[in-house]
Amino acid sequence: MMEKIVVIGYGGHAKSVIDSIEAAGEYEIVGYTDTEDKRGALRYLGTDDELGSIFSSGVHNAVFGLGYMGKSRLRDKLYENVKSIGFALPAIIDPSAVIALDATIGEGTFVGKRAVVNADSHIGKMCIINTGAIVEHENKIGDFSHIAVGAVLCGNVNVGCHCLIGANSTVIQGLTIGEGSIIGAGSVVLSNIKENITAVGTPAKEKRD
Repeated sequence: MMEKIVVIGYGGHAKSVIDSIEAAGEYEIVGYTDTEDKRGALRYLGTDDELGSIFSSGVHNAVFGLGYMGKSRLRDKLYENVKSIGFALPAIIDPSAVIALDATIGEGTFVGKRAVVNADSHIGKMCIINTGAIVEHENKIGDFSHIAVGAVLCGNVNVGCHCLIGANSTVIQGLTIGEGSIIGAGSVVLSNIKENITAVGTPAKEKRD
């Protein structure tokens, strides 16, 4: 019998996560929580206020359906709440993803379709490694970071917590992306990026208001 799991948040990202869960066949999805009934294919279980009751009913696994596009700590707050209730947050890895045998994937992390996490890389908790992203050898990805669709991190890149590496961007080998920074879509990073910076372009440079 498969273990049961609840989906927290039911937006577009959730649909990708749900598809990967169903493809892997390791969990039975009992439904989702959100601020309102989104009239989706899954059963609506109520707002996040119901999570305690859901846990008490015997559903002890949860997965986040909320995406992360930078400068938001909502996922952090929800994570703390979910952990305080007692939920386990398994990593969800699409069957088509390629994960090296010695790579590590933190709790609550989602690895999407045809993503690659190569040798000796470490992915923190609550990360998103999205569709087709490439995390090469010896990368370190901090907690709550998002490597977006088609992004490429060459070898030995260090990404801080709460970062967003935008779609189809490239970070060359050996660089550091500081905590809280955002790399714009399609950018090419050729030098280290400081903390809490938005960098865009080729080569990527700090974006000033």
